[in-house]
Parts: sequence; C-alpha cells; structure tokens
Amino acid sequence: MGKTSVIILLLVFAVVAAPIIYHFYLQYTESRESESMTHPSNQGEGENPQGSPLLSESSEISTPGSLEVSSRIDHVPHLHVPSFTPPNPPEEYRVITITDNAGRNVTVTVPVQRIVSLNSGLTEMLCVLGAQGKIIGRDATSTMPPSILSVPVVGENSYQPNVEAILELKPDIIFADSMLAYNTVAMQQLEGAGIPIFISDPTDPKPTPRSNTTVVDFTCNLLMKMAMIVGGEMRASEYIQLAQYYNNLVKQRIASLPNEKRPKVMWEWYAPYWTFISPAIYHAGGINIAENMTVYAPVMSPEFVVEQNPQVIIRMISSPTHDLNDFVKIWQEIMSRPELQNVDAIKNGRVYICDWKLRDGILAVVGYLYFAKWIQPTLFEDVDPAKVMAEIYQRFFGITVEGTFVYPP
Repeated sequence: MGKTSVIILLLVFAVVAAPIIYHFYLQYTESRESESMTHPSNQGEGENPQGSPLLSESSEISTPGSLEVSSRIDHVPHLHVPSFTPPNPPEEYRVITITDNAGRNVTVTVPVQRIVSLNSGLTEMLCVLGAQGKIIGRDATSTMPPSILSVPVVGENSYQPNVEAILELKPDIIFADSMLAYNTVAMQQLEGAGIPIFISDPTDPKPTPRSNTTVVDFTCNLLMKMAMIVGGEMRASEYIQLAQYYNNLVKQRIASLPNEKRPKVMWEWYAPYWTFISPAIYHAGGINIAENMTVYAPVMSPEFVVEQNPQVIIRMISSPTHDLNDFVKIWQEIMSRPELQNVDAIKNGRVYICDWKLRDGILAVVGYLYFAKWIQPTLFEDVDPAKVMAEIYQRFFGITVEGTFVYPP
C-alpha cells in the first residue's frame, strides 16, 4: 500500500471517529460536573451545604408549595429537560355554546366562577352541583339551602332584577327563568353589558297534556346542561341516579293503566279555578279535567268543574315559611265551597295542598311521587315521598327538612 493510500485511510478514520470521540468526551465532562454538584469538595462527608443530612435514595421530598432555589447553587450543569403539559389541567378554560330552554344559543367561557341566580329552583340546582361558592348574587326567593342567605339579594325575582347591582358584581353568567325575557328593558341592559344569560324555568313551562317527558326527565336534562357550564358533572350524575330510580318506578306502575282506572283530577294553581295544562297529572295516573282546553293557563268556571266531577283536587300554594296554617286555611276554603259539595273529591276528602317547591328543580321528583300517591294510592302504598325528600336534603345540602310542604300529611 502506498503512502497516498495510508494518508487517505487516516483522513477517513479521523472524519468518522472524531464526532464519536467528542460525544464521549462531552458525556464524561457532564458526568464530572454532575458529581461536583452532588459532592462538592468544600462539603463535609454526609452533609449538604446547609449541614443537614443528605437525602437517601429512599427519601421523599414534600413540595406543598413553590420550591425555593438555594442561592448557594452557583453552577447549573447542561440539562436536557423535555417540555411537559399536564394531561388534564384542573381548570381548563374553554368557550362553549349551549342552547338554553328558551331556545337561545348562549356562548360562555367555562367553567364560570361568578354566578347570579334569579330563580330559587335554579339556585338549588346550582347548589346541588357544588357551585354555591360561585354564587355572588341571588333573588329574594332563593332561600334554600339556608347557607345561601349570606349571598347578596340582587332582585325580587327574574322579572324584577336589580340591573345596577348585578352589573356591579360583574358576573360571568346569569341564570334566570323565562320571566326575565318579559322585562325587555332589563334584558337588553344585561345583554348589552356582554353578560351571558341562561334562561330556563326549573320545570317545563309549556308541555303538552300527554307528552312522554316527565318533570323528572326535564329536571335531569336541565341539571346536566347547567353542569356543563358550572361543573359538577359527578354530583349531577348522583342526583340523576336517585331521581330516575323513582321516575322509572312510577312509569312502570302507570304504563299499563287503562283510562277507566285513571281518576279525573282538578289541578288548581294559586287562585280558585285557575288551572294549567301539564302532563304531570297524566304521568301520575290521572286525567286532567282541563287537558283539552286550548289556553295554557285557563280559568275554569265552577259549572265546568261540577260537570267534570273530579275525584281528586290538588291545589298549589307558595308558603315561604312552610307554615302548616297556610296549608290548612286553603284546604278548608276548598272543602267549604258551596258549589263543590256534590263533587266526589269533596265528598271523599281527596283534596290535597302542595307547596309549589315540590313541582320544580331538585324536589320535582318528590312532588311527582306525592301526585302519584294521591291519585293512585293503592299502586303507591309502599312509597314515602317525605323520606325521599329527606334523603335529597341530607345528601346534597346536609340539612333536615323543616316545615310543611303538603297537607294532609
């Protein structure tokens, strides 16, 4: 082999081997630097710069807060640190568009942190979702759970909001019932301020007389929509599991009930003979005597009621203090109406007074059970709505039921 060939081979070897040798050299120097950081020459054996025992391989470092870097570290070795993004950040803000129960598309950044609620049923549902700490304003009717009373009142109800007070609070969203839409001035002012407004009655406002969707189905669907905005999907699922158990129980027992075994029911609202069209009576095993009327909330004539001869009368009232006397007074008034003395419901004492709170929100399932028990007592003899209500209050609010909600008990 000639000199030229030898020189060429040496050059090729140098080109190929040099990067490899340099790579091992870098690893060696970095290893030495790392050792100098772990075992500095001015450090006593078995101690760190502060004089504390060194951590063993099995020691754990507790990091409850932010870590403070010691000022004595004056040299940082070359480190290759990969970037890291937590797979599921606990508070990942995003923008969603959701359709409220008024058919409006509501765009909001979630999860929201500052909430104004202008309906008691919606307030209770927010609290079930664990969002009570986010409620910064409420209406005067929102009194449950009792701890909500410490939240400032920013309106009498959805129809009478204190717009100025609400704007000062700078909420991320407002929850209100359909009455807010009738106050066009307030609605325009709040929307003009850029505040998202989610409108829904806590019970279906205009259902058909015999729709398949029960009030419990409606409530559960609404609760999941609200959970998408405020969080609390797990708590929503817990409530839905409980409510749907009783919802399905009623559905199964009523499913094969023929019309001839369904008693006629007069469902009276807040004033004599004022009624409304709703599938609640049919779902509970009865027939609403006003179901064929074309007006959603008609006032029936006494003559019409006598002609229909209902076997059951259910009257709704609103009793903020849940005073027994409020219920007894209304019950006695209905029982003593001269024009109804020959009606079966009066003659057989099947007149029942129900607090409106049992017809919407988280207590809708309780009202549903009471209706079924009043209308079909034999089918639901084993059902105790009062116990179901007590379970809901205890599980989701941690409180006991106080006061009167139905009469006779």
